[in-house]
Amino acid sequence: MLARVLFLIALAASASAWADPLSDAFSQGGELGRSGNAQARGSVTGEAARSSVPNYTTNPPQTSLYGSGGLSAPAGAAIGNCALTPGQGSSYADQACNATNFSQTNPGQRPNFTIGSNDPLLVRSKAIANNPQSIAGNLAGTYSTCTTQTVASPDIYETRVCNQYRTMEQLACQKLLTVQVSWRNNCTPGTWFGNFWVNTWGNGEVGKRFAGIAINAYCQMGDTVRMALHAICTEEPCSGYAEIQVDATSGAVSPQIFTNFIGRSWYTTDLFNRVDYKGGGCTADQCSFAFCTRYEATSTTCDDVTCTTTPVNETRACGTFTFARPRSIATVTDAWDNQCAALEARTQ
Repeated sequence: MLARVLFLIALAASASAWADPLSDAFSQGGELGRSGNAQARGSVTGEAARSSVPNYTTNPPQTSLYGSGGLSAPAGAAIGNCALTPGQGSSYADQACNATNFSQTNPGQRPNFTIGSNDPLLVRSKAIANNPQSIAGNLAGTYSTCTTQTVASPDIYETRVCNQYRTMEQLACQKLLTVQVSWRNNCTPGTWFGNFWVNTWGNGEVGKRFAGIAINAYCQMGDTVRMALHAICTEEPCSGYAEIQVDATSGAVSPQIFTNFIGRSWYTTDLFNRVDYKGGGCTADQCSFAFCTRYEATSTTCDDVTCTTTPVNETRACGTFTFARPRSIATVTDAWDNQCAALEARTQ
């Protein structure tokens, strides 16, 4: 109301000032405005305002917001209340919610339009901006009474609130596993190893007198085990060599007899002329095969009347050759390329 009265007063003053120089018009307009202030103020304050301004009160509920720590919560409550019971009417009671809803919805409903560079509004404003004196005249003497003053104002304290939100994102990353497999053999392919002895020690003289066989395994990968046997003795005759290849799982056919061996120590009780393969087999890591040395012959005894032949079959020594099964051993090395480290750090 006050603003409308002042606007009408200023309009009347400006309408009567065009005939005079600008300095006189400015002075007369100021006098007219000041003379109308008292009358206008009396119409919008006190009892006059109560009777002329709709819903006027000296203690509106909004006075509680003065000096509060922040307006975010009251503003949010007002927006929520008006969303539930919107105004849209023309009464004074609807004006508050009409204004609140307008502030929330208008940015999305405001019509779009384009003002071109040749629009009369822009052309006219550019002409005024480029040469304002051609419109307003010479203002050199109008503000001659203006002076420079230093004014000290008290400190103004404000509480400002801002909200920061993290935008929801759909991000993807990869964890890549590189598996490297290296192989090594537990023996040197193409070589013999083991040197396991099956023998008798003459009269218990360990290391001095013996007769028997030495067994070696051949380093080859697969399901077949190859072994070599040769005679070892401290006395002649001592000879014999044989190779045997058996299935690693079943051990092939057993027993198997090798008759091309002969050997002895100084003691005739160590004499042998047979080697028996007794069988065996392998697991994933280990092999075990049994062998024996044996003496087989006939013995003839005679008296004055007749001779008697008796078969001789005596086992001299037995042993089990146990060794690591020839195989290739894999070593697996895992290498992770974690491309998600940066995203994982954000969630901690």
